[in-house]
Amino acid sequence: MPIRLLIVDDSELVRKGLRNILRAKPDWEVCGEASDGLDAIAMFKSLSPDVTIMDFQMPGVNGLDAAAKILQIDPMAKIVLFTQHASPALEKHALDVGIRIVVSKTDTSKMVGQIAALLVPKSPEP
Repeated sequence: MPIRLLIVDDSELVRKGLRNILRAKPDWEVCGEASDGLDAIAMFKSLSPDVTIMDFQMPGVNGLDAAAKILQIDPMAKIVLFTQHASPALEKHALDVGIRIVVSKTDTSKMVGQIAALLVPKSPEP
């Protein structure tokens, strides 16, 4: 069964680029795309993706607020914040919300590896 990914970004060009990057893993599929936070929440509810890749700055509901709402729906949701505004302060805020990983749009080479690591089940601590 493929790993299902939801891409959320207000830029069609960025979504297309992410689709191309994610094709590096043949067992991954993009199950949906949204262009804003409200659509992301609705699509998360209907699609139940394994991972949601969320832009930070979007019109209407931003990525952090959309992620917080998604995590109310499913506290175990795996969300990656994908942003051009990466900073230690934003990363801390994102982690506080419950986002698992922050990836800078200027360093997409790490995206596949970080998502793959996110999908590995964690061993219970002794």
